[in-house]
Amino acid sequence: MILIRLSGGNDGLSTVIPIEQYDAYANARPNIYIPESKILKLTDEFGVPSYMGAVQPMWAEGQFKAVHGVGYEGQSLSHFTGSDIFANTDLETTGFSGLNTGWMGRHFENLYPDYLSDFPGSRPEGPAAIQIGNYGSLVFEGEETNYAFVTNNVDQLEQIAETGLQYSVDEVDDTCMYGDQIKFLRGVSNVTNEYAGKIHDAWLRGSNQVEYQDNYFARQLALLARLIKGNLGTKVYMITLGGFDTHGNQPLAHERLMTYLSVAIDNFYDDLAFTEQDDKVLSMTYSEFGRRIFENGSNGTDHGKAAPTLFFGSGLNGSAFVGDHPTLANPDGRGNLEYTMDFRDLYATVMAEWLCIPIPLVEQHILGGYTYTPINLGFSCSGVDFPDIAYSDGEVTPPDQPDATDPTARNPELGEAIVHKPFYPSEDNPHIYLEMPFSAHVDIQLFNILGQKVGT
Repeated sequence: MILIRLSGGNDGLSTVIPIEQYDAYANARPNIYIPESKILKLTDEFGVPSYMGAVQPMWAEGQFKAVHGVGYEGQSLSHFTGSDIFANTDLETTGFSGLNTGWMGRHFENLYPDYLSDFPGSRPEGPAAIQIGNYGSLVFEGEETNYAFVTNNVDQLEQIAETGLQYSVDEVDDTCMYGDQIKFLRGVSNVTNEYAGKIHDAWLRGSNQVEYQDNYFARQLALLARLIKGNLGTKVYMITLGGFDTHGNQPLAHERLMTYLSVAIDNFYDDLAFTEQDDKVLSMTYSEFGRRIFENGSNGTDHGKAAPTLFFGSGLNGSAFVGDHPTLANPDGRGNLEYTMDFRDLYATVMAEWLCIPIPLVEQHILGGYTYTPINLGFSCSGVDFPDIAYSDGEVTPPDQPDATDPTARNPELGEAIVHKPFYPSEDNPHIYLEMPFSAHVDIQLFNILGQKVGT
């Protein structure tokens, strides 16, 4: 799972353009609207700016979904409060008050209750999470520790990956009056040093087979691709693309940033495809808020509410625009789009259906036993029935979504196995019978229950 933070508040109307509301959109932004000639029309209703053209092949290959109008009730227009709410899922957060644990931190704390003290113990084969950023995100914060391996920047993570070295904490006498604090620091240091070596080993095993652009964001994804291809045990990564607080000169800034995003994410999945891991990695963007419908006096937009969330990956099993786009006709008194999708429903769906966390734990991790509405994003692990939801093609299932009655569809109970009918495995008859309607060369890949390929 790759969490891509679009820091500053991404403008949704410059990301997913509602063609069906184009006149209202253009009238609200006479100086900064995107002309129709520069819109890449993906459906009759929605398009993206032509500078995001790198996502067009991903759309064609079923690797791109955009979820409309993501937000929450009483959405904050503060960078700090908004960031905290999207991290801790606590809608009561105000100012500097709020829950001090995050949605992924609570999951990892439940999964690894002795993360620091049980050394090396039963921790995962890689860091629980890896974050590139100048401080540990609240997303990964638990009661005991932050569960992310955090580096200040991509240069530092590259150095650790190449050398396997990290600073350590010297031994201190346990009779020290600050013994508890020193014990904590030793635990953090031990985990850090252990995982620095594992990151280095994965970096040596992996390699990039695609040439990425030379910019900060692309370098982050290139490094993550190499670690994933090197089979690092880490399941969740966070990277950041900053600069979205576009109060002025928005057209140039947004074009540059979304070009970086679309080109790098396309390269990333092309890179993973070389080792057939592209369907095992889901990427999701998020931002602390959206921006207003109307432009301001500086060729920009001010802090707003709802914005789209973008998903990338072959595991989506089809491209679509999901949910209801907010109307531009009835903004609130400040010109804000109203949310149509609670962000907690997306978080919970990803946890239950992609990371395969049991639903009771998901609702516990998303605070207060929140009963979420599962969203059909094209993948399933829990086996729940998804409520009908409108997609851009007028259907209630994503385009190219496998039919559950199709004998060649993915069977969630068998991991990533592709089941062909008839299929008669048992203790007495452990065989797969494949009947072909015509002669052809066939490659059969066998996966174990953990999703690891064991043979071809």
